[in-house]
Amino acid sequence: CMVGVGCTRCDRRKTDYKNFPTCEPDVKDGTLSAWSSWSSWRDEGTCGPSYKKGYNQKRTRTRSCDDSTKNVHGRSCRGDLLKEEKTRFLEVCKVVEWVYIQLPDYYYAGTTADLWMGIRQGSNQCKTTRPTWDAPDDGEGKYYRKPYGCTNTFDSTKSVDLYLYSDSSDAVYVSQMGAKINGRYKTWYSSGSYDLTKPSFEKIAMNKNNGRWTTTN
Repeated sequence: CMVGVGCTRCDRRKTDYKNFPTCEPDVKDGTLSAWSSWSSWRDEGTCGPSYKKGYNQKRTRTRSCDDSTKNVHGRSCRGDLLKEEKTRFLEVCKVVEWVYIQLPDYYYAGTTADLWMGIRQGSNQCKTTRPTWDAPDDGEGKYYRKPYGCTNTFDSTKSVDLYLYSDSSDAVYVSQMGAKINGRYKTWYSSGSYDLTKPSFEKIAMNKNNGRWTTTN
């Protein structure tokens, strides 16, 4: 509207007004986009200490503010909520119930072998007390032991890495090894074989940290 005429006249070319001759403010606010999809759940912690029961997960979604659509009569959208978060607690941290190894029928562990196992999940790791297996030389089969010395908790919904130690001067051969956590058997299976007519196995050498094998979930 023209200055000093009480808005009884209106300049058609005046921006940000509408409805000549009433000259009403043409209010245009900032524009909010639609919300994005929710992100994947992100871990906010880990298992580890024996007292740990679980950890939080978080996910987010966002939207943007475009104030280029705003005029002098409108409001900015920058003060509006542009990020939402959801949090949930996962009670998944469980102790190891059993550890086990499978000996094939072709090779035995030998009478002098002490074996013990390490379990790892990210930076969280522990080792069973030596000897977890004391000369398990009774032939083919699966040898279960309590995981004495390993009091850590592990996420029972995720895989773990395993490694096996031996103090024997004789080679030890295993075809499976694993850990039972919250009723779930997390088993590593040998993928190699020295004799295609017999079950595959892995050679465990003396005083070696014999690799880390990712188990199934």
